This record gives sequence, structure tokens and C-alpha cells, in this order.
Amino acid sequence: MSPGETSAAFLVDHDSLRASHGLDESTFADIRFVGETLSARVPELIEDFYAWLRGFSDFARFFADPRMLQRVKAQQNEYWTDFLAANVDDAYVERRRVIGRTHARIELGLLIYLLAMEFVSAWLRRAIENDERLRARATAALSVRKLIAFDSAVVVDTYGALTAQNLEDHRERLHHVASVMRAVTEGDLERHIDLAGPSDILGLSLNDLVDSLRGVAREMETIAGGDYSAQPSPRSDKDQLGKSLQAMTRALREAAERNDRQMWLAEQETALSQAMSGNPTMRELAQRVLALLCRALSAQVGAQYVAEDGGATLRLAGAYAGASGMREHWRLGEGLVGQVALDKRRIVVTDIPEDGLAIHWGLGQTPPRHLLIFPLLHEGETRGVIELGAIKPFCEKRLAILDFVSSGVGQAISSAEARGRIEQLLEESRAQGEELTAQQEELRQVNDTLEEHTRALELQKENLLATESALRQKAVELERASRYKSEFLANMSHELRTPLNSSLILAKLLVDNRDGNLAPEQIKYAQSIYSAGNDLLVLINDILDLSKIEAGKIELDMETTAISTLLADLERRFEPLAAERRLQFSISVEPGAPDMIETDRQRLQQILSNLLANAVKFTERGGVRLIVRRESAQRVAFVVEDTGIGIAVDQQETIFQVFRQANGGINRKFGGAGLGLSISREFAELLGGALSVRSTPGQGSTFSLLLPLRADGAAALAVRREEPPPSPVAPAPAPISDDRDEITDSRRVALIVEDDPAFAEILRDLARELGFKCIVAGSAGDALTLARRFRPQAVLLDIGLPDQSGLTVLELLKRDPAVRHAPIHVVSMHDYQKVAREMGAVGYILKPAKREQLVSAFRLLEDRLDRDKSILIVEDEGVQRTALMELLSSAGVEIVAVATAEDASREIDARPFDCVVLDLMLPGVSGFEFLERMSRDETRVAPPVIIYTARSLSMDEEQKLRRLSKSIIIKGARSPERLIEETTLFLHQAESKLSPEQQHMLEIARSRDSVLDGRHVLLVEDDVRNIFSLTAVLEREGMTVQIARNGKEALERIDRDPTIDLVLMDLMMPEMDGLAAMRAIREREDKAALPIIALTAKAMPDDRAQCLSAGANDYISKPIDVEKLLSLIRVWMPK
Repeated sequence: MSPGETSAAFLVDHDSLRASHGLDESTFADIRFVGETLSARVPELIEDFYAWLRGFSDFARFFADPRMLQRVKAQQNEYWTDFLAANVDDAYVERRRVIGRTHARIELGLLIYLLAMEFVSAWLRRAIENDERLRARATAALSVRKLIAFDSAVVVDTYGALTAQNLEDHRERLHHVASVMRAVTEGDLERHIDLAGPSDILGLSLNDLVDSLRGVAREMETIAGGDYSAQPSPRSDKDQLGKSLQAMTRALREAAERNDRQMWLAEQETALSQAMSGNPTMRELAQRVLALLCRALSAQVGAQYVAEDGGATLRLAGAYAGASGMREHWRLGEGLVGQVALDKRRIVVTDIPEDGLAIHWGLGQTPPRHLLIFPLLHEGETRGVIELGAIKPFCEKRLAILDFVSSGVGQAISSAEARGRIEQLLEESRAQGEELTAQQEELRQVNDTLEEHTRALELQKENLLATESALRQKAVELERASRYKSEFLANMSHELRTPLNSSLILAKLLVDNRDGNLAPEQIKYAQSIYSAGNDLLVLINDILDLSKIEAGKIELDMETTAISTLLADLERRFEPLAAERRLQFSISVEPGAPDMIETDRQRLQQILSNLLANAVKFTERGGVRLIVRRESAQRVAFVVEDTGIGIAVDQQETIFQVFRQANGGINRKFGGAGLGLSISREFAELLGGALSVRSTPGQGSTFSLLLPLRADGAAALAVRREEPPPSPVAPAPAPISDDRDEITDSRRVALIVEDDPAFAEILRDLARELGFKCIVAGSAGDALTLARRFRPQAVLLDIGLPDQSGLTVLELLKRDPAVRHAPIHVVSMHDYQKVAREMGAVGYILKPAKREQLVSAFRLLEDRLDRDKSILIVEDEGVQRTALMELLSSAGVEIVAVATAEDASREIDARPFDCVVLDLMLPGVSGFEFLERMSRDETRVAPPVIIYTARSLSMDEEQKLRRLSKSIIIKGARSPERLIEETTLFLHQAESKLSPEQQHMLEIARSRDSVLDGRHVLLVEDDVRNIFSLTAVLEREGMTVQIARNGKEALERIDRDPTIDLVLMDLMMPEMDGLAAMRAIREREDKAALPIIALTAKAMPDDRAQCLSAGANDYISKPIDVEKLLSLIRVWMPK
């Protein structure tokens, strides 16, 4: 037998070897598929391999001759090309055996060979992973690795067989030396040579060799059988065979482990791909993925969440062995699930407490001890999160599958969502298609008719084109004239209102005579100035109204109005005026007169007010009468009769002309500009009616206003076509019927302030069900008037009113001694809850509100009405505690006084209190601590707390207390008066129930406004007269006023002075106007919350919208109503 051949007895059958490695035709098909792409890259593989091989010390020994290196490279190029062709027949196996024999002959170590095969395996795997086409074939990498393992096994088998053959040859050669070794040389490694004696070195050595070979043979058989768990040990430091065998075994074991791990990953990836195939719903996808992962990772419970709302929330899509207590939703960043979604990184938690989610089975349950949470990503975005729980720790090596799961399931979730959207769009498209088909049939029928009309219209078109050009030119000229006129009126309004503003403010200060230093005669002079100024303001408004009518830009708001409500308002206004002139005044409604009318209430009231005002003014004796009767089925008449001077027949049309009166003598005697009747007739015509007069000089006049009961739709539409875009200020809503005419006293009277008629009706009906008499107001002005007239015991208030903010109404009601005791509950769609409660509201509900919430609101108001008031005083000093009890005691108020915070807590737990008066310096638990405990306790509603202390507070302490309490009073000379004022506000206590001394103290407290006193206001105004008058008003209230003459100067002062609390901003100023200044202020981040109230003398409809869009918090027009301005400042002044 030649040295290059091996005996078949030493070789493993290659068919069985191929079967043991799982090689079949599908494996070869995978490798050929890879070979189609990678065969061209074999030279690249060879170059990378030798670059890696140069790091081994044996490289120079084998490849010292460059020609040898080139020959070996060529052979290896053929080897790997042959490998990728995957024609594994007998010739293929023989070529591998030749390699094994060659390696054995040149003594190339098996370790280097195995490491080289591992390098090539890794290189091919990377090439497959980097190629999208190859990566799509899930089993390609596994098949390549199987064939490499088969090649390695053949080479190693041949290598071992040749080694055994060499030993046998050596034994035959030794037979000639010692015949006693024949049995051993025949391959019987179980026999030993009988030693010739203790010095028989050859025998000893040969026996040792036999023993060694027998051990090597057993280990090689174990390795050849695929068992790499053996741990062969070298017999000595020079045992190269033992070392090589040990290294080979370790390398084969690691390679087998990697191979098993890769095969497991490939199997799991294949299974997961199959689970996600088809078109599963989101729930089906979650159930499939969780079932597979729980089996693969030995988890016992799991849940999958999917991202919704653009990734802001996570919804439970499915669970594996889940319990009913599993949470359905998580927000981004909330809990571990939300945090994993936010960080896009997995979390493994161990040693979980036993009180969490349990794993259930038929005989019991146990909590998971280990938790795995990882994100599902697609294109860098979180598409979902999977949470798995297990009793035993997760295998770190198996967690390698999570990368594939994260991207694969994330893409599947995106696909499922996309399918859902596509199905929805398809359904919508199908419905639209059916609708379009029906419409096309209708259009076809209409088209026939239109063709006939088209021919007629073409004839008209030629005529219309002739006139269109002329009309277009005329429209341009009219638009230009209208714009010039509007600009002129706006400027004139500003020029007239600016000086009038300062005059009215200063006159009002003189009329109020707060300092008491004016004589009665001087006060009368001031009243005359104030009255004349208001008359001039009426004249300016009349001129503006007349100009709007002429321009066709009057806005009509047609609404259903109760005539009785309108008449009641007129009676309240004109009855005192008539009584002052000693005239009789009456309003009568004839039988059959309608109850309601659909019209513009504001314009109708303006017409009737003008007629009644003229009747009272031009009547010196006798009386004035307003009659309402039905003129016809569809028309109503409002008739104003007086016994005044009368009008001559030839003057009865003249009086309706602009700036015209009956004669000059009348003008000089009674005053007036002659605009009222002209405006009234224009309004009457706009409303679809007519205004006429009958009169006899010396006997009186009768003015008749005829109006339709329902608005003429065509007329209203015609008017609106010429209107400019509506002002963002909503018109006052139509009132609804209420109980004002049936109220005899104020007991159980509720005032409902709501501009939505439908919601107002709901509140009215609910109030009646609960036993209240109900008054309804649709605006802030009506609310204040009705509150002062009827003095309700309870108020339900909306914030978004058409004329003023409901917060202003709340502030004015709480400052009015007649009604401040009435509890006010806010029901609004705007969330000003903190501000409203600080101003004294007892409750706050956000719209839309349920009936149960509204009932609770009325019950809360009832509770405030029915039960006695109670105050809790917390003061450790006995004398001071007694003094406070005496100070606050009054009828219907129970006072409980304690010395410690612990006692106070027990009292609050035992019963409700309307108010708590708290000292800060308490023994044991301090007042600060007590407040913080109450704020943290969510199981009870804490009563309002008033801090009453002698302690000096730092800025940080004051800010902290402002957040936790309603008011802070530092003990001093005026502190008792402040305390009386604050407690009566929270007790909702009528002042009439206070003692005379307490009422006097309350009057002293109000003489100085605590909200305004000491605050800093920046007044931005260029007119010296307005600066003087407004500064006087503000400084009188205790405010410090800084002046800026234009917007630029205002910005400099705001940047320089951080103590400014509020800004009053005029609009029309030089250098930088108010709008630009407000925008600049809002651009400063630290001034975003600085309150700004805009002041303007312009009266155009879009002024308010411009101010608010520029950054103003509120808006007031000149001439400024001082009380309204102070109310706005109180509302917006930072607390």
C-alpha cells in the first residue's frame, strides 16, 4: 500500500456522514443559489483569507517560496468554486480526502485547518447578510454552514485515517526489529508488550505509545461521532498530539455550538416569518408572535402593545397567558413599557417582587421573577413594545433573536396598520363610486335641460359683457370712496375720543369726590361736564352709525326676542327719567299682541330708546306712553305717544333728514343734533319695517314703528352680502323666558348667566326642578343689572360672554356689597378654574357637562344657602385666639378655635368648614407643614385658607404660601379689617348680617383695594391729557404708574424694570404703535405672561381682533369707563 493511500477500514462512509450532517437536495439548491451571486467573489475571499492567515507563525514555513503561494491560491480558488457548485458526489468527496491526506503529509495542524474553515464560514455568512436577495432566502446561511461542516468532517476523518495508517506502517517496520510487537502492529491496541525487564526502554516506550494511541483512538472516535464534549489532556508539555487534539476538540465544540445557535436562530426566524405571513389582524399578529417567543425564550406570560396617536400612547394588542388585571394603555415614557418605547432599548429586570402580575395554571399561580421588555422598531420609529415574564432567567444567547423580532414585527405592525387604512380607503372609495354613479345619472338628465338654458344664456351673456366693464369700474370707484370714508371716520373717531376720554375721566374723579374737598356746587359743575361729555359721545356714535348705514355695512343679527324682556328693559331705563321730569310713563300691551319677534334686538331697542328719549325730552307736562299691538297676522306695531310740543305738518318729513329738526328754536331750547330720527328710520327699513309720525302742534306726537314678526330672508341676505367679515366679538344671544315677573322676594332665586340659549334653557329647567326661581342673562351687562335688581341667592356663571369676560362679572359681583354674599358656581368651556376660585367662586365645571354634574353644582349652591357658616381658627396664643373669635363672630356663623395643627386636622376630618384662619407659628407641626399635608391629601377637599400671621415672610415663602392658600394677611394696624373682608367673601355672607362695627371695618378695608394697592403699572400713551387723567385714577387706587410715550420707549422700560405687573397700551402712537409694541413684548420669553390691556380711541369692528392677535389679554375703547377699566385690571393683575 503506497503512503498516499488509506485503508477503507479507517474511513467513515461518506453517505452516512452526509446524512448525519443533514445534507439533502434542498441544501445543495440553497448553496447553488448562493453560488450564482458569490462565485464571482471567490478571488476576493481568497485574498481576505491570506490576509488573515499571515497572522499565524507557520505562514512563513509553508509559503517561503512565492510560487508555492500562487499554486496554493489557484487550488483553493478551484476548491471554493467547486464548493459553491454543490455537486457533492463521490468525486467531490475524494477531492476533500486528497486535501486531508495532503495536510497530514505536510503536517499542517488540524487546528489551523479548522480555524481557516471557520473564517471562510464567517466570510460567506456576512456576504449573505449584506445581499438583500440572498438574505431573503432564510435557509441559505444554514445550508452553507452544513456543507462546510461536512467538508471539515471528511478532511478530519481522512487526516485521522492517514495518521493511523502511518502508525501501522511503523509497526510493520518494527516487526523486523522485534517480532514480539506483531500483535500490536496488527492493530490490536489492547495488548501490551511483555517487558524484558525494568530497563526495557523500548518496551516501556512502546507500551506507553500503545496506551496513548488507544486513548487517542477513543477520543477520535468520540469526535468523529459528533460528540465534542470530551476534554483531552496532553500527557506532557511536549505532547503536541495531545495539545492539538485538545485544541481541535475545543474548536470543534465551539464551532458546533455556534452552528447549533445559528441553526436555532434560523429556525426561529423562519417560524416567525411564517407566523407573520398572510394578512393577520393586529390581534392575530400579537397572539402568533407572543406564542412563538414564549416557547423560544421559555417565558410563561407575555403582552404586546402597539403605538397609537403618532406614538404618544401604547395600546394592548394581545397577550399570552395574560390575566384580567393587565393594563390596557400606557403613555410614552410612563412605566417601564412607556420608557422602553421612548428609549428604543430593551430592559431586563430580575428579582421582581411577588405582588405583581401572576402566572396562572390549573392548580395555582406564581409571580414571574424575571422580566424582558423590548421595543418593536420600523424605520427608526417605535411601532410597539413586547413584554415577557419568566420564572427562570432568560438565556442571554437566545436573546440574539430579539434584533430580528424587533425589526420584523415592527414592519409587520406597520403593514397591518397600512392594510387597515387601505381597507378603509377602499370602502370609502367604493361608497363614493356608487354615489358618483348615481350623480352621473342625475347630471346626465340635468345636462339635457342645461343645454337648452345655455343657448338662452349665451344670448344674455353678450348683453351682460357690455355692462360688466362699466359696473366693474364703478365698483372700484365705490370701494375706493368707501375705504377713504372708513379711514376718515376711524381717524375722526380717534381725534374726537382722545380729548373726550381725558375729560370724562377727570370729570368722573371730580364727581366721585373721594377726598371730600369739593363743594356741592363744584360737584354739580363736574356732573354737568360729565353729562355733556357723554352727550358728545352719543353724538359721535350716531355719526358713525349713520355712516355705516350709508355705506351698507351695518351688521344685522336676526334672533328671536321676547317682547316682554325688551319692554322691561325700556321700563327700567325710562321710568326714572320720566319721574325726574314729573311725567307719567306707561307701557301697555294690547290683547292679541305677539310674545316674540324675530329681529335684530339691539337695533330695535335703539329705535325705541331714541323715540322714548325724544318723547320725554320734548314733553314738559302730561306723559309718555308706549303701546304694543298686533298690526296684522305677520306685523307688530310699537307706538310711542306723548303730550309734548308736537310737530307741524310741513316739518314731519324734515325731522327724518340728517342734522334737521322741526325749527331752530326747538334746537336751541331742547338741544340735539338731529341724527336720532334719521338713524331710526334707516334701521327700521333695514329691519323690513317702516317708521312714521302723526302730530298736531301743541297737542303731542305719535310715532309708529311697524316691523315684521319674522325676518325677511331675502332682505337679510341682501344686507349680509354687502357686510364686511364679522367682528370676532359674538353678538348678545336671544334671551329666554324666565321667572323674573313672578319673583316677590330673593329667597331661592338663581341667576343664570349664559349666552347659549339652548344651554340656558337646560339650566333654567334644572333650576326649576330643584325649586329655584330663575333669572336668565345673556350678557355681562344684563347679569350685573339683574343681580343688583333681584339680589339672587345663587349664581351660575359662564366665562365666554359676548360683551365682557365672565371673570369681570365675577369680580364685580364680589365687590358689590349688595350681592357679594351670593355663592357663584362657574360652568364654562374655558379652564380658568384657579383664577375663578381665587376670586371667590365655590365651584367650577368644564363644558360639556353631564346632567349629574349640573345637579351637583346646584346642590353645592343649595348647601351654601341652607347650612350655617363655619370658620376654623388655628392660633396657639390664647388671647389672640379669643380676640379672633370675637372679631369674626356674627349671626349664623359658628366659630371653632384650636391651638395646634393636629387638632385642626381632626376638626377638618370631622366636619366641613367654609374658611380656615391659620397662624404659621404653631407648636409641633408648623402652619407651613399643615398646608403642605392638606394639599397632598387627595381624599378630602380642603377649605379655603387665610394666612393670618405676624411673621415676616421671605419672597420664596410668600410664593409658596400663595400657591397653598387663598390670602395672606400680616398682622398690623389694618389687618382686622382685611380679615373681615376676606372671611365674608369665602363665607358668602350678607353684610346685613354683620354687626355695625364689622360693617364699618369692612368699609375701611374696601377704601383701599388690596388687589391694586402697591402694584406697578406701565401706561403707554402719547397724549398728555390722557396720561394726566389715567395716572390720577390709578394712583388713587394705590398703584405706582410709569409712563412711556411710544412703543419703543415701553420696550426699554419693560426690559429695564422687572417689577412691572401690568401694561396699559394705547394703539395710535408715533415711532412705534401699540400693535407692534405688543408683538415685540410677546416675542420676549420672560414677558409671555405679562398682562396687557389695549386702549384705543378707534371704534372700528376689527379693533378687538387686531389687539388680541397682537398679544393683548383684553381691550377697552375710549372714552374709558373708569369702573370697567379698574375691573379689567383686577381680573388680569397677577395674584
